[in-house]
Amino acid sequence: MKLSKKKLLNSTQLSPSHKAYLLNYLDRMRNVRIYQFLIIISFIALWEITTRLKIVDSFIFSSPSRVIKCFIDMVADGSIFYHIGVTLLETFVSFSLVIIIGILAAVILWWNESAAKVLEPYLVVLNSLPKSALAPVFIVWLGNNMKTIIVAAVSVGTVS
Repeated sequence: MKLSKKKLLNSTQLSPSHKAYLLNYLDRMRNVRIYQFLIIISFIALWEITTRLKIVDSFIFSSPSRVIKCFIDMVADGSIFYHIGVTLLETFVSFSLVIIIGILAAVILWWNESAAKVLEPYLVVLNSLPKSALAPVFIVWLGNNMKTIIVAAVSVGTVS
């Protein structure tokens, strides 16, 4: 149920102290939303200004205006939908593999205490690896393609 000040003030089921509390809550939440909005607008404005003044390298960090222009161009030629589809496919395949591998590994380790004892030190070492550092290694080994993205996502999801 969405609270509104008008409904709240006209309500006969609430005590005056509860109405006051809810009105105060609504004011606080409105202020939170205003501050959140101001922070994101300030961040985007600062980002745009710093790239235009060459404080931040726009080649590396781009700029909000270039991002919006690129998005509009990609919508116009339809390529954004292809890229969204590929990203969703990679995400769903990776997620499915992580679920399957994770459940199978858990069941095997739970059923077979010997395997759990033997594999424990290796699993501890794998868990301590920085997963994001593996991505460049996978790119070198597997190339820059969908298979690499899925393998990197699975390694992050199953090893952690």
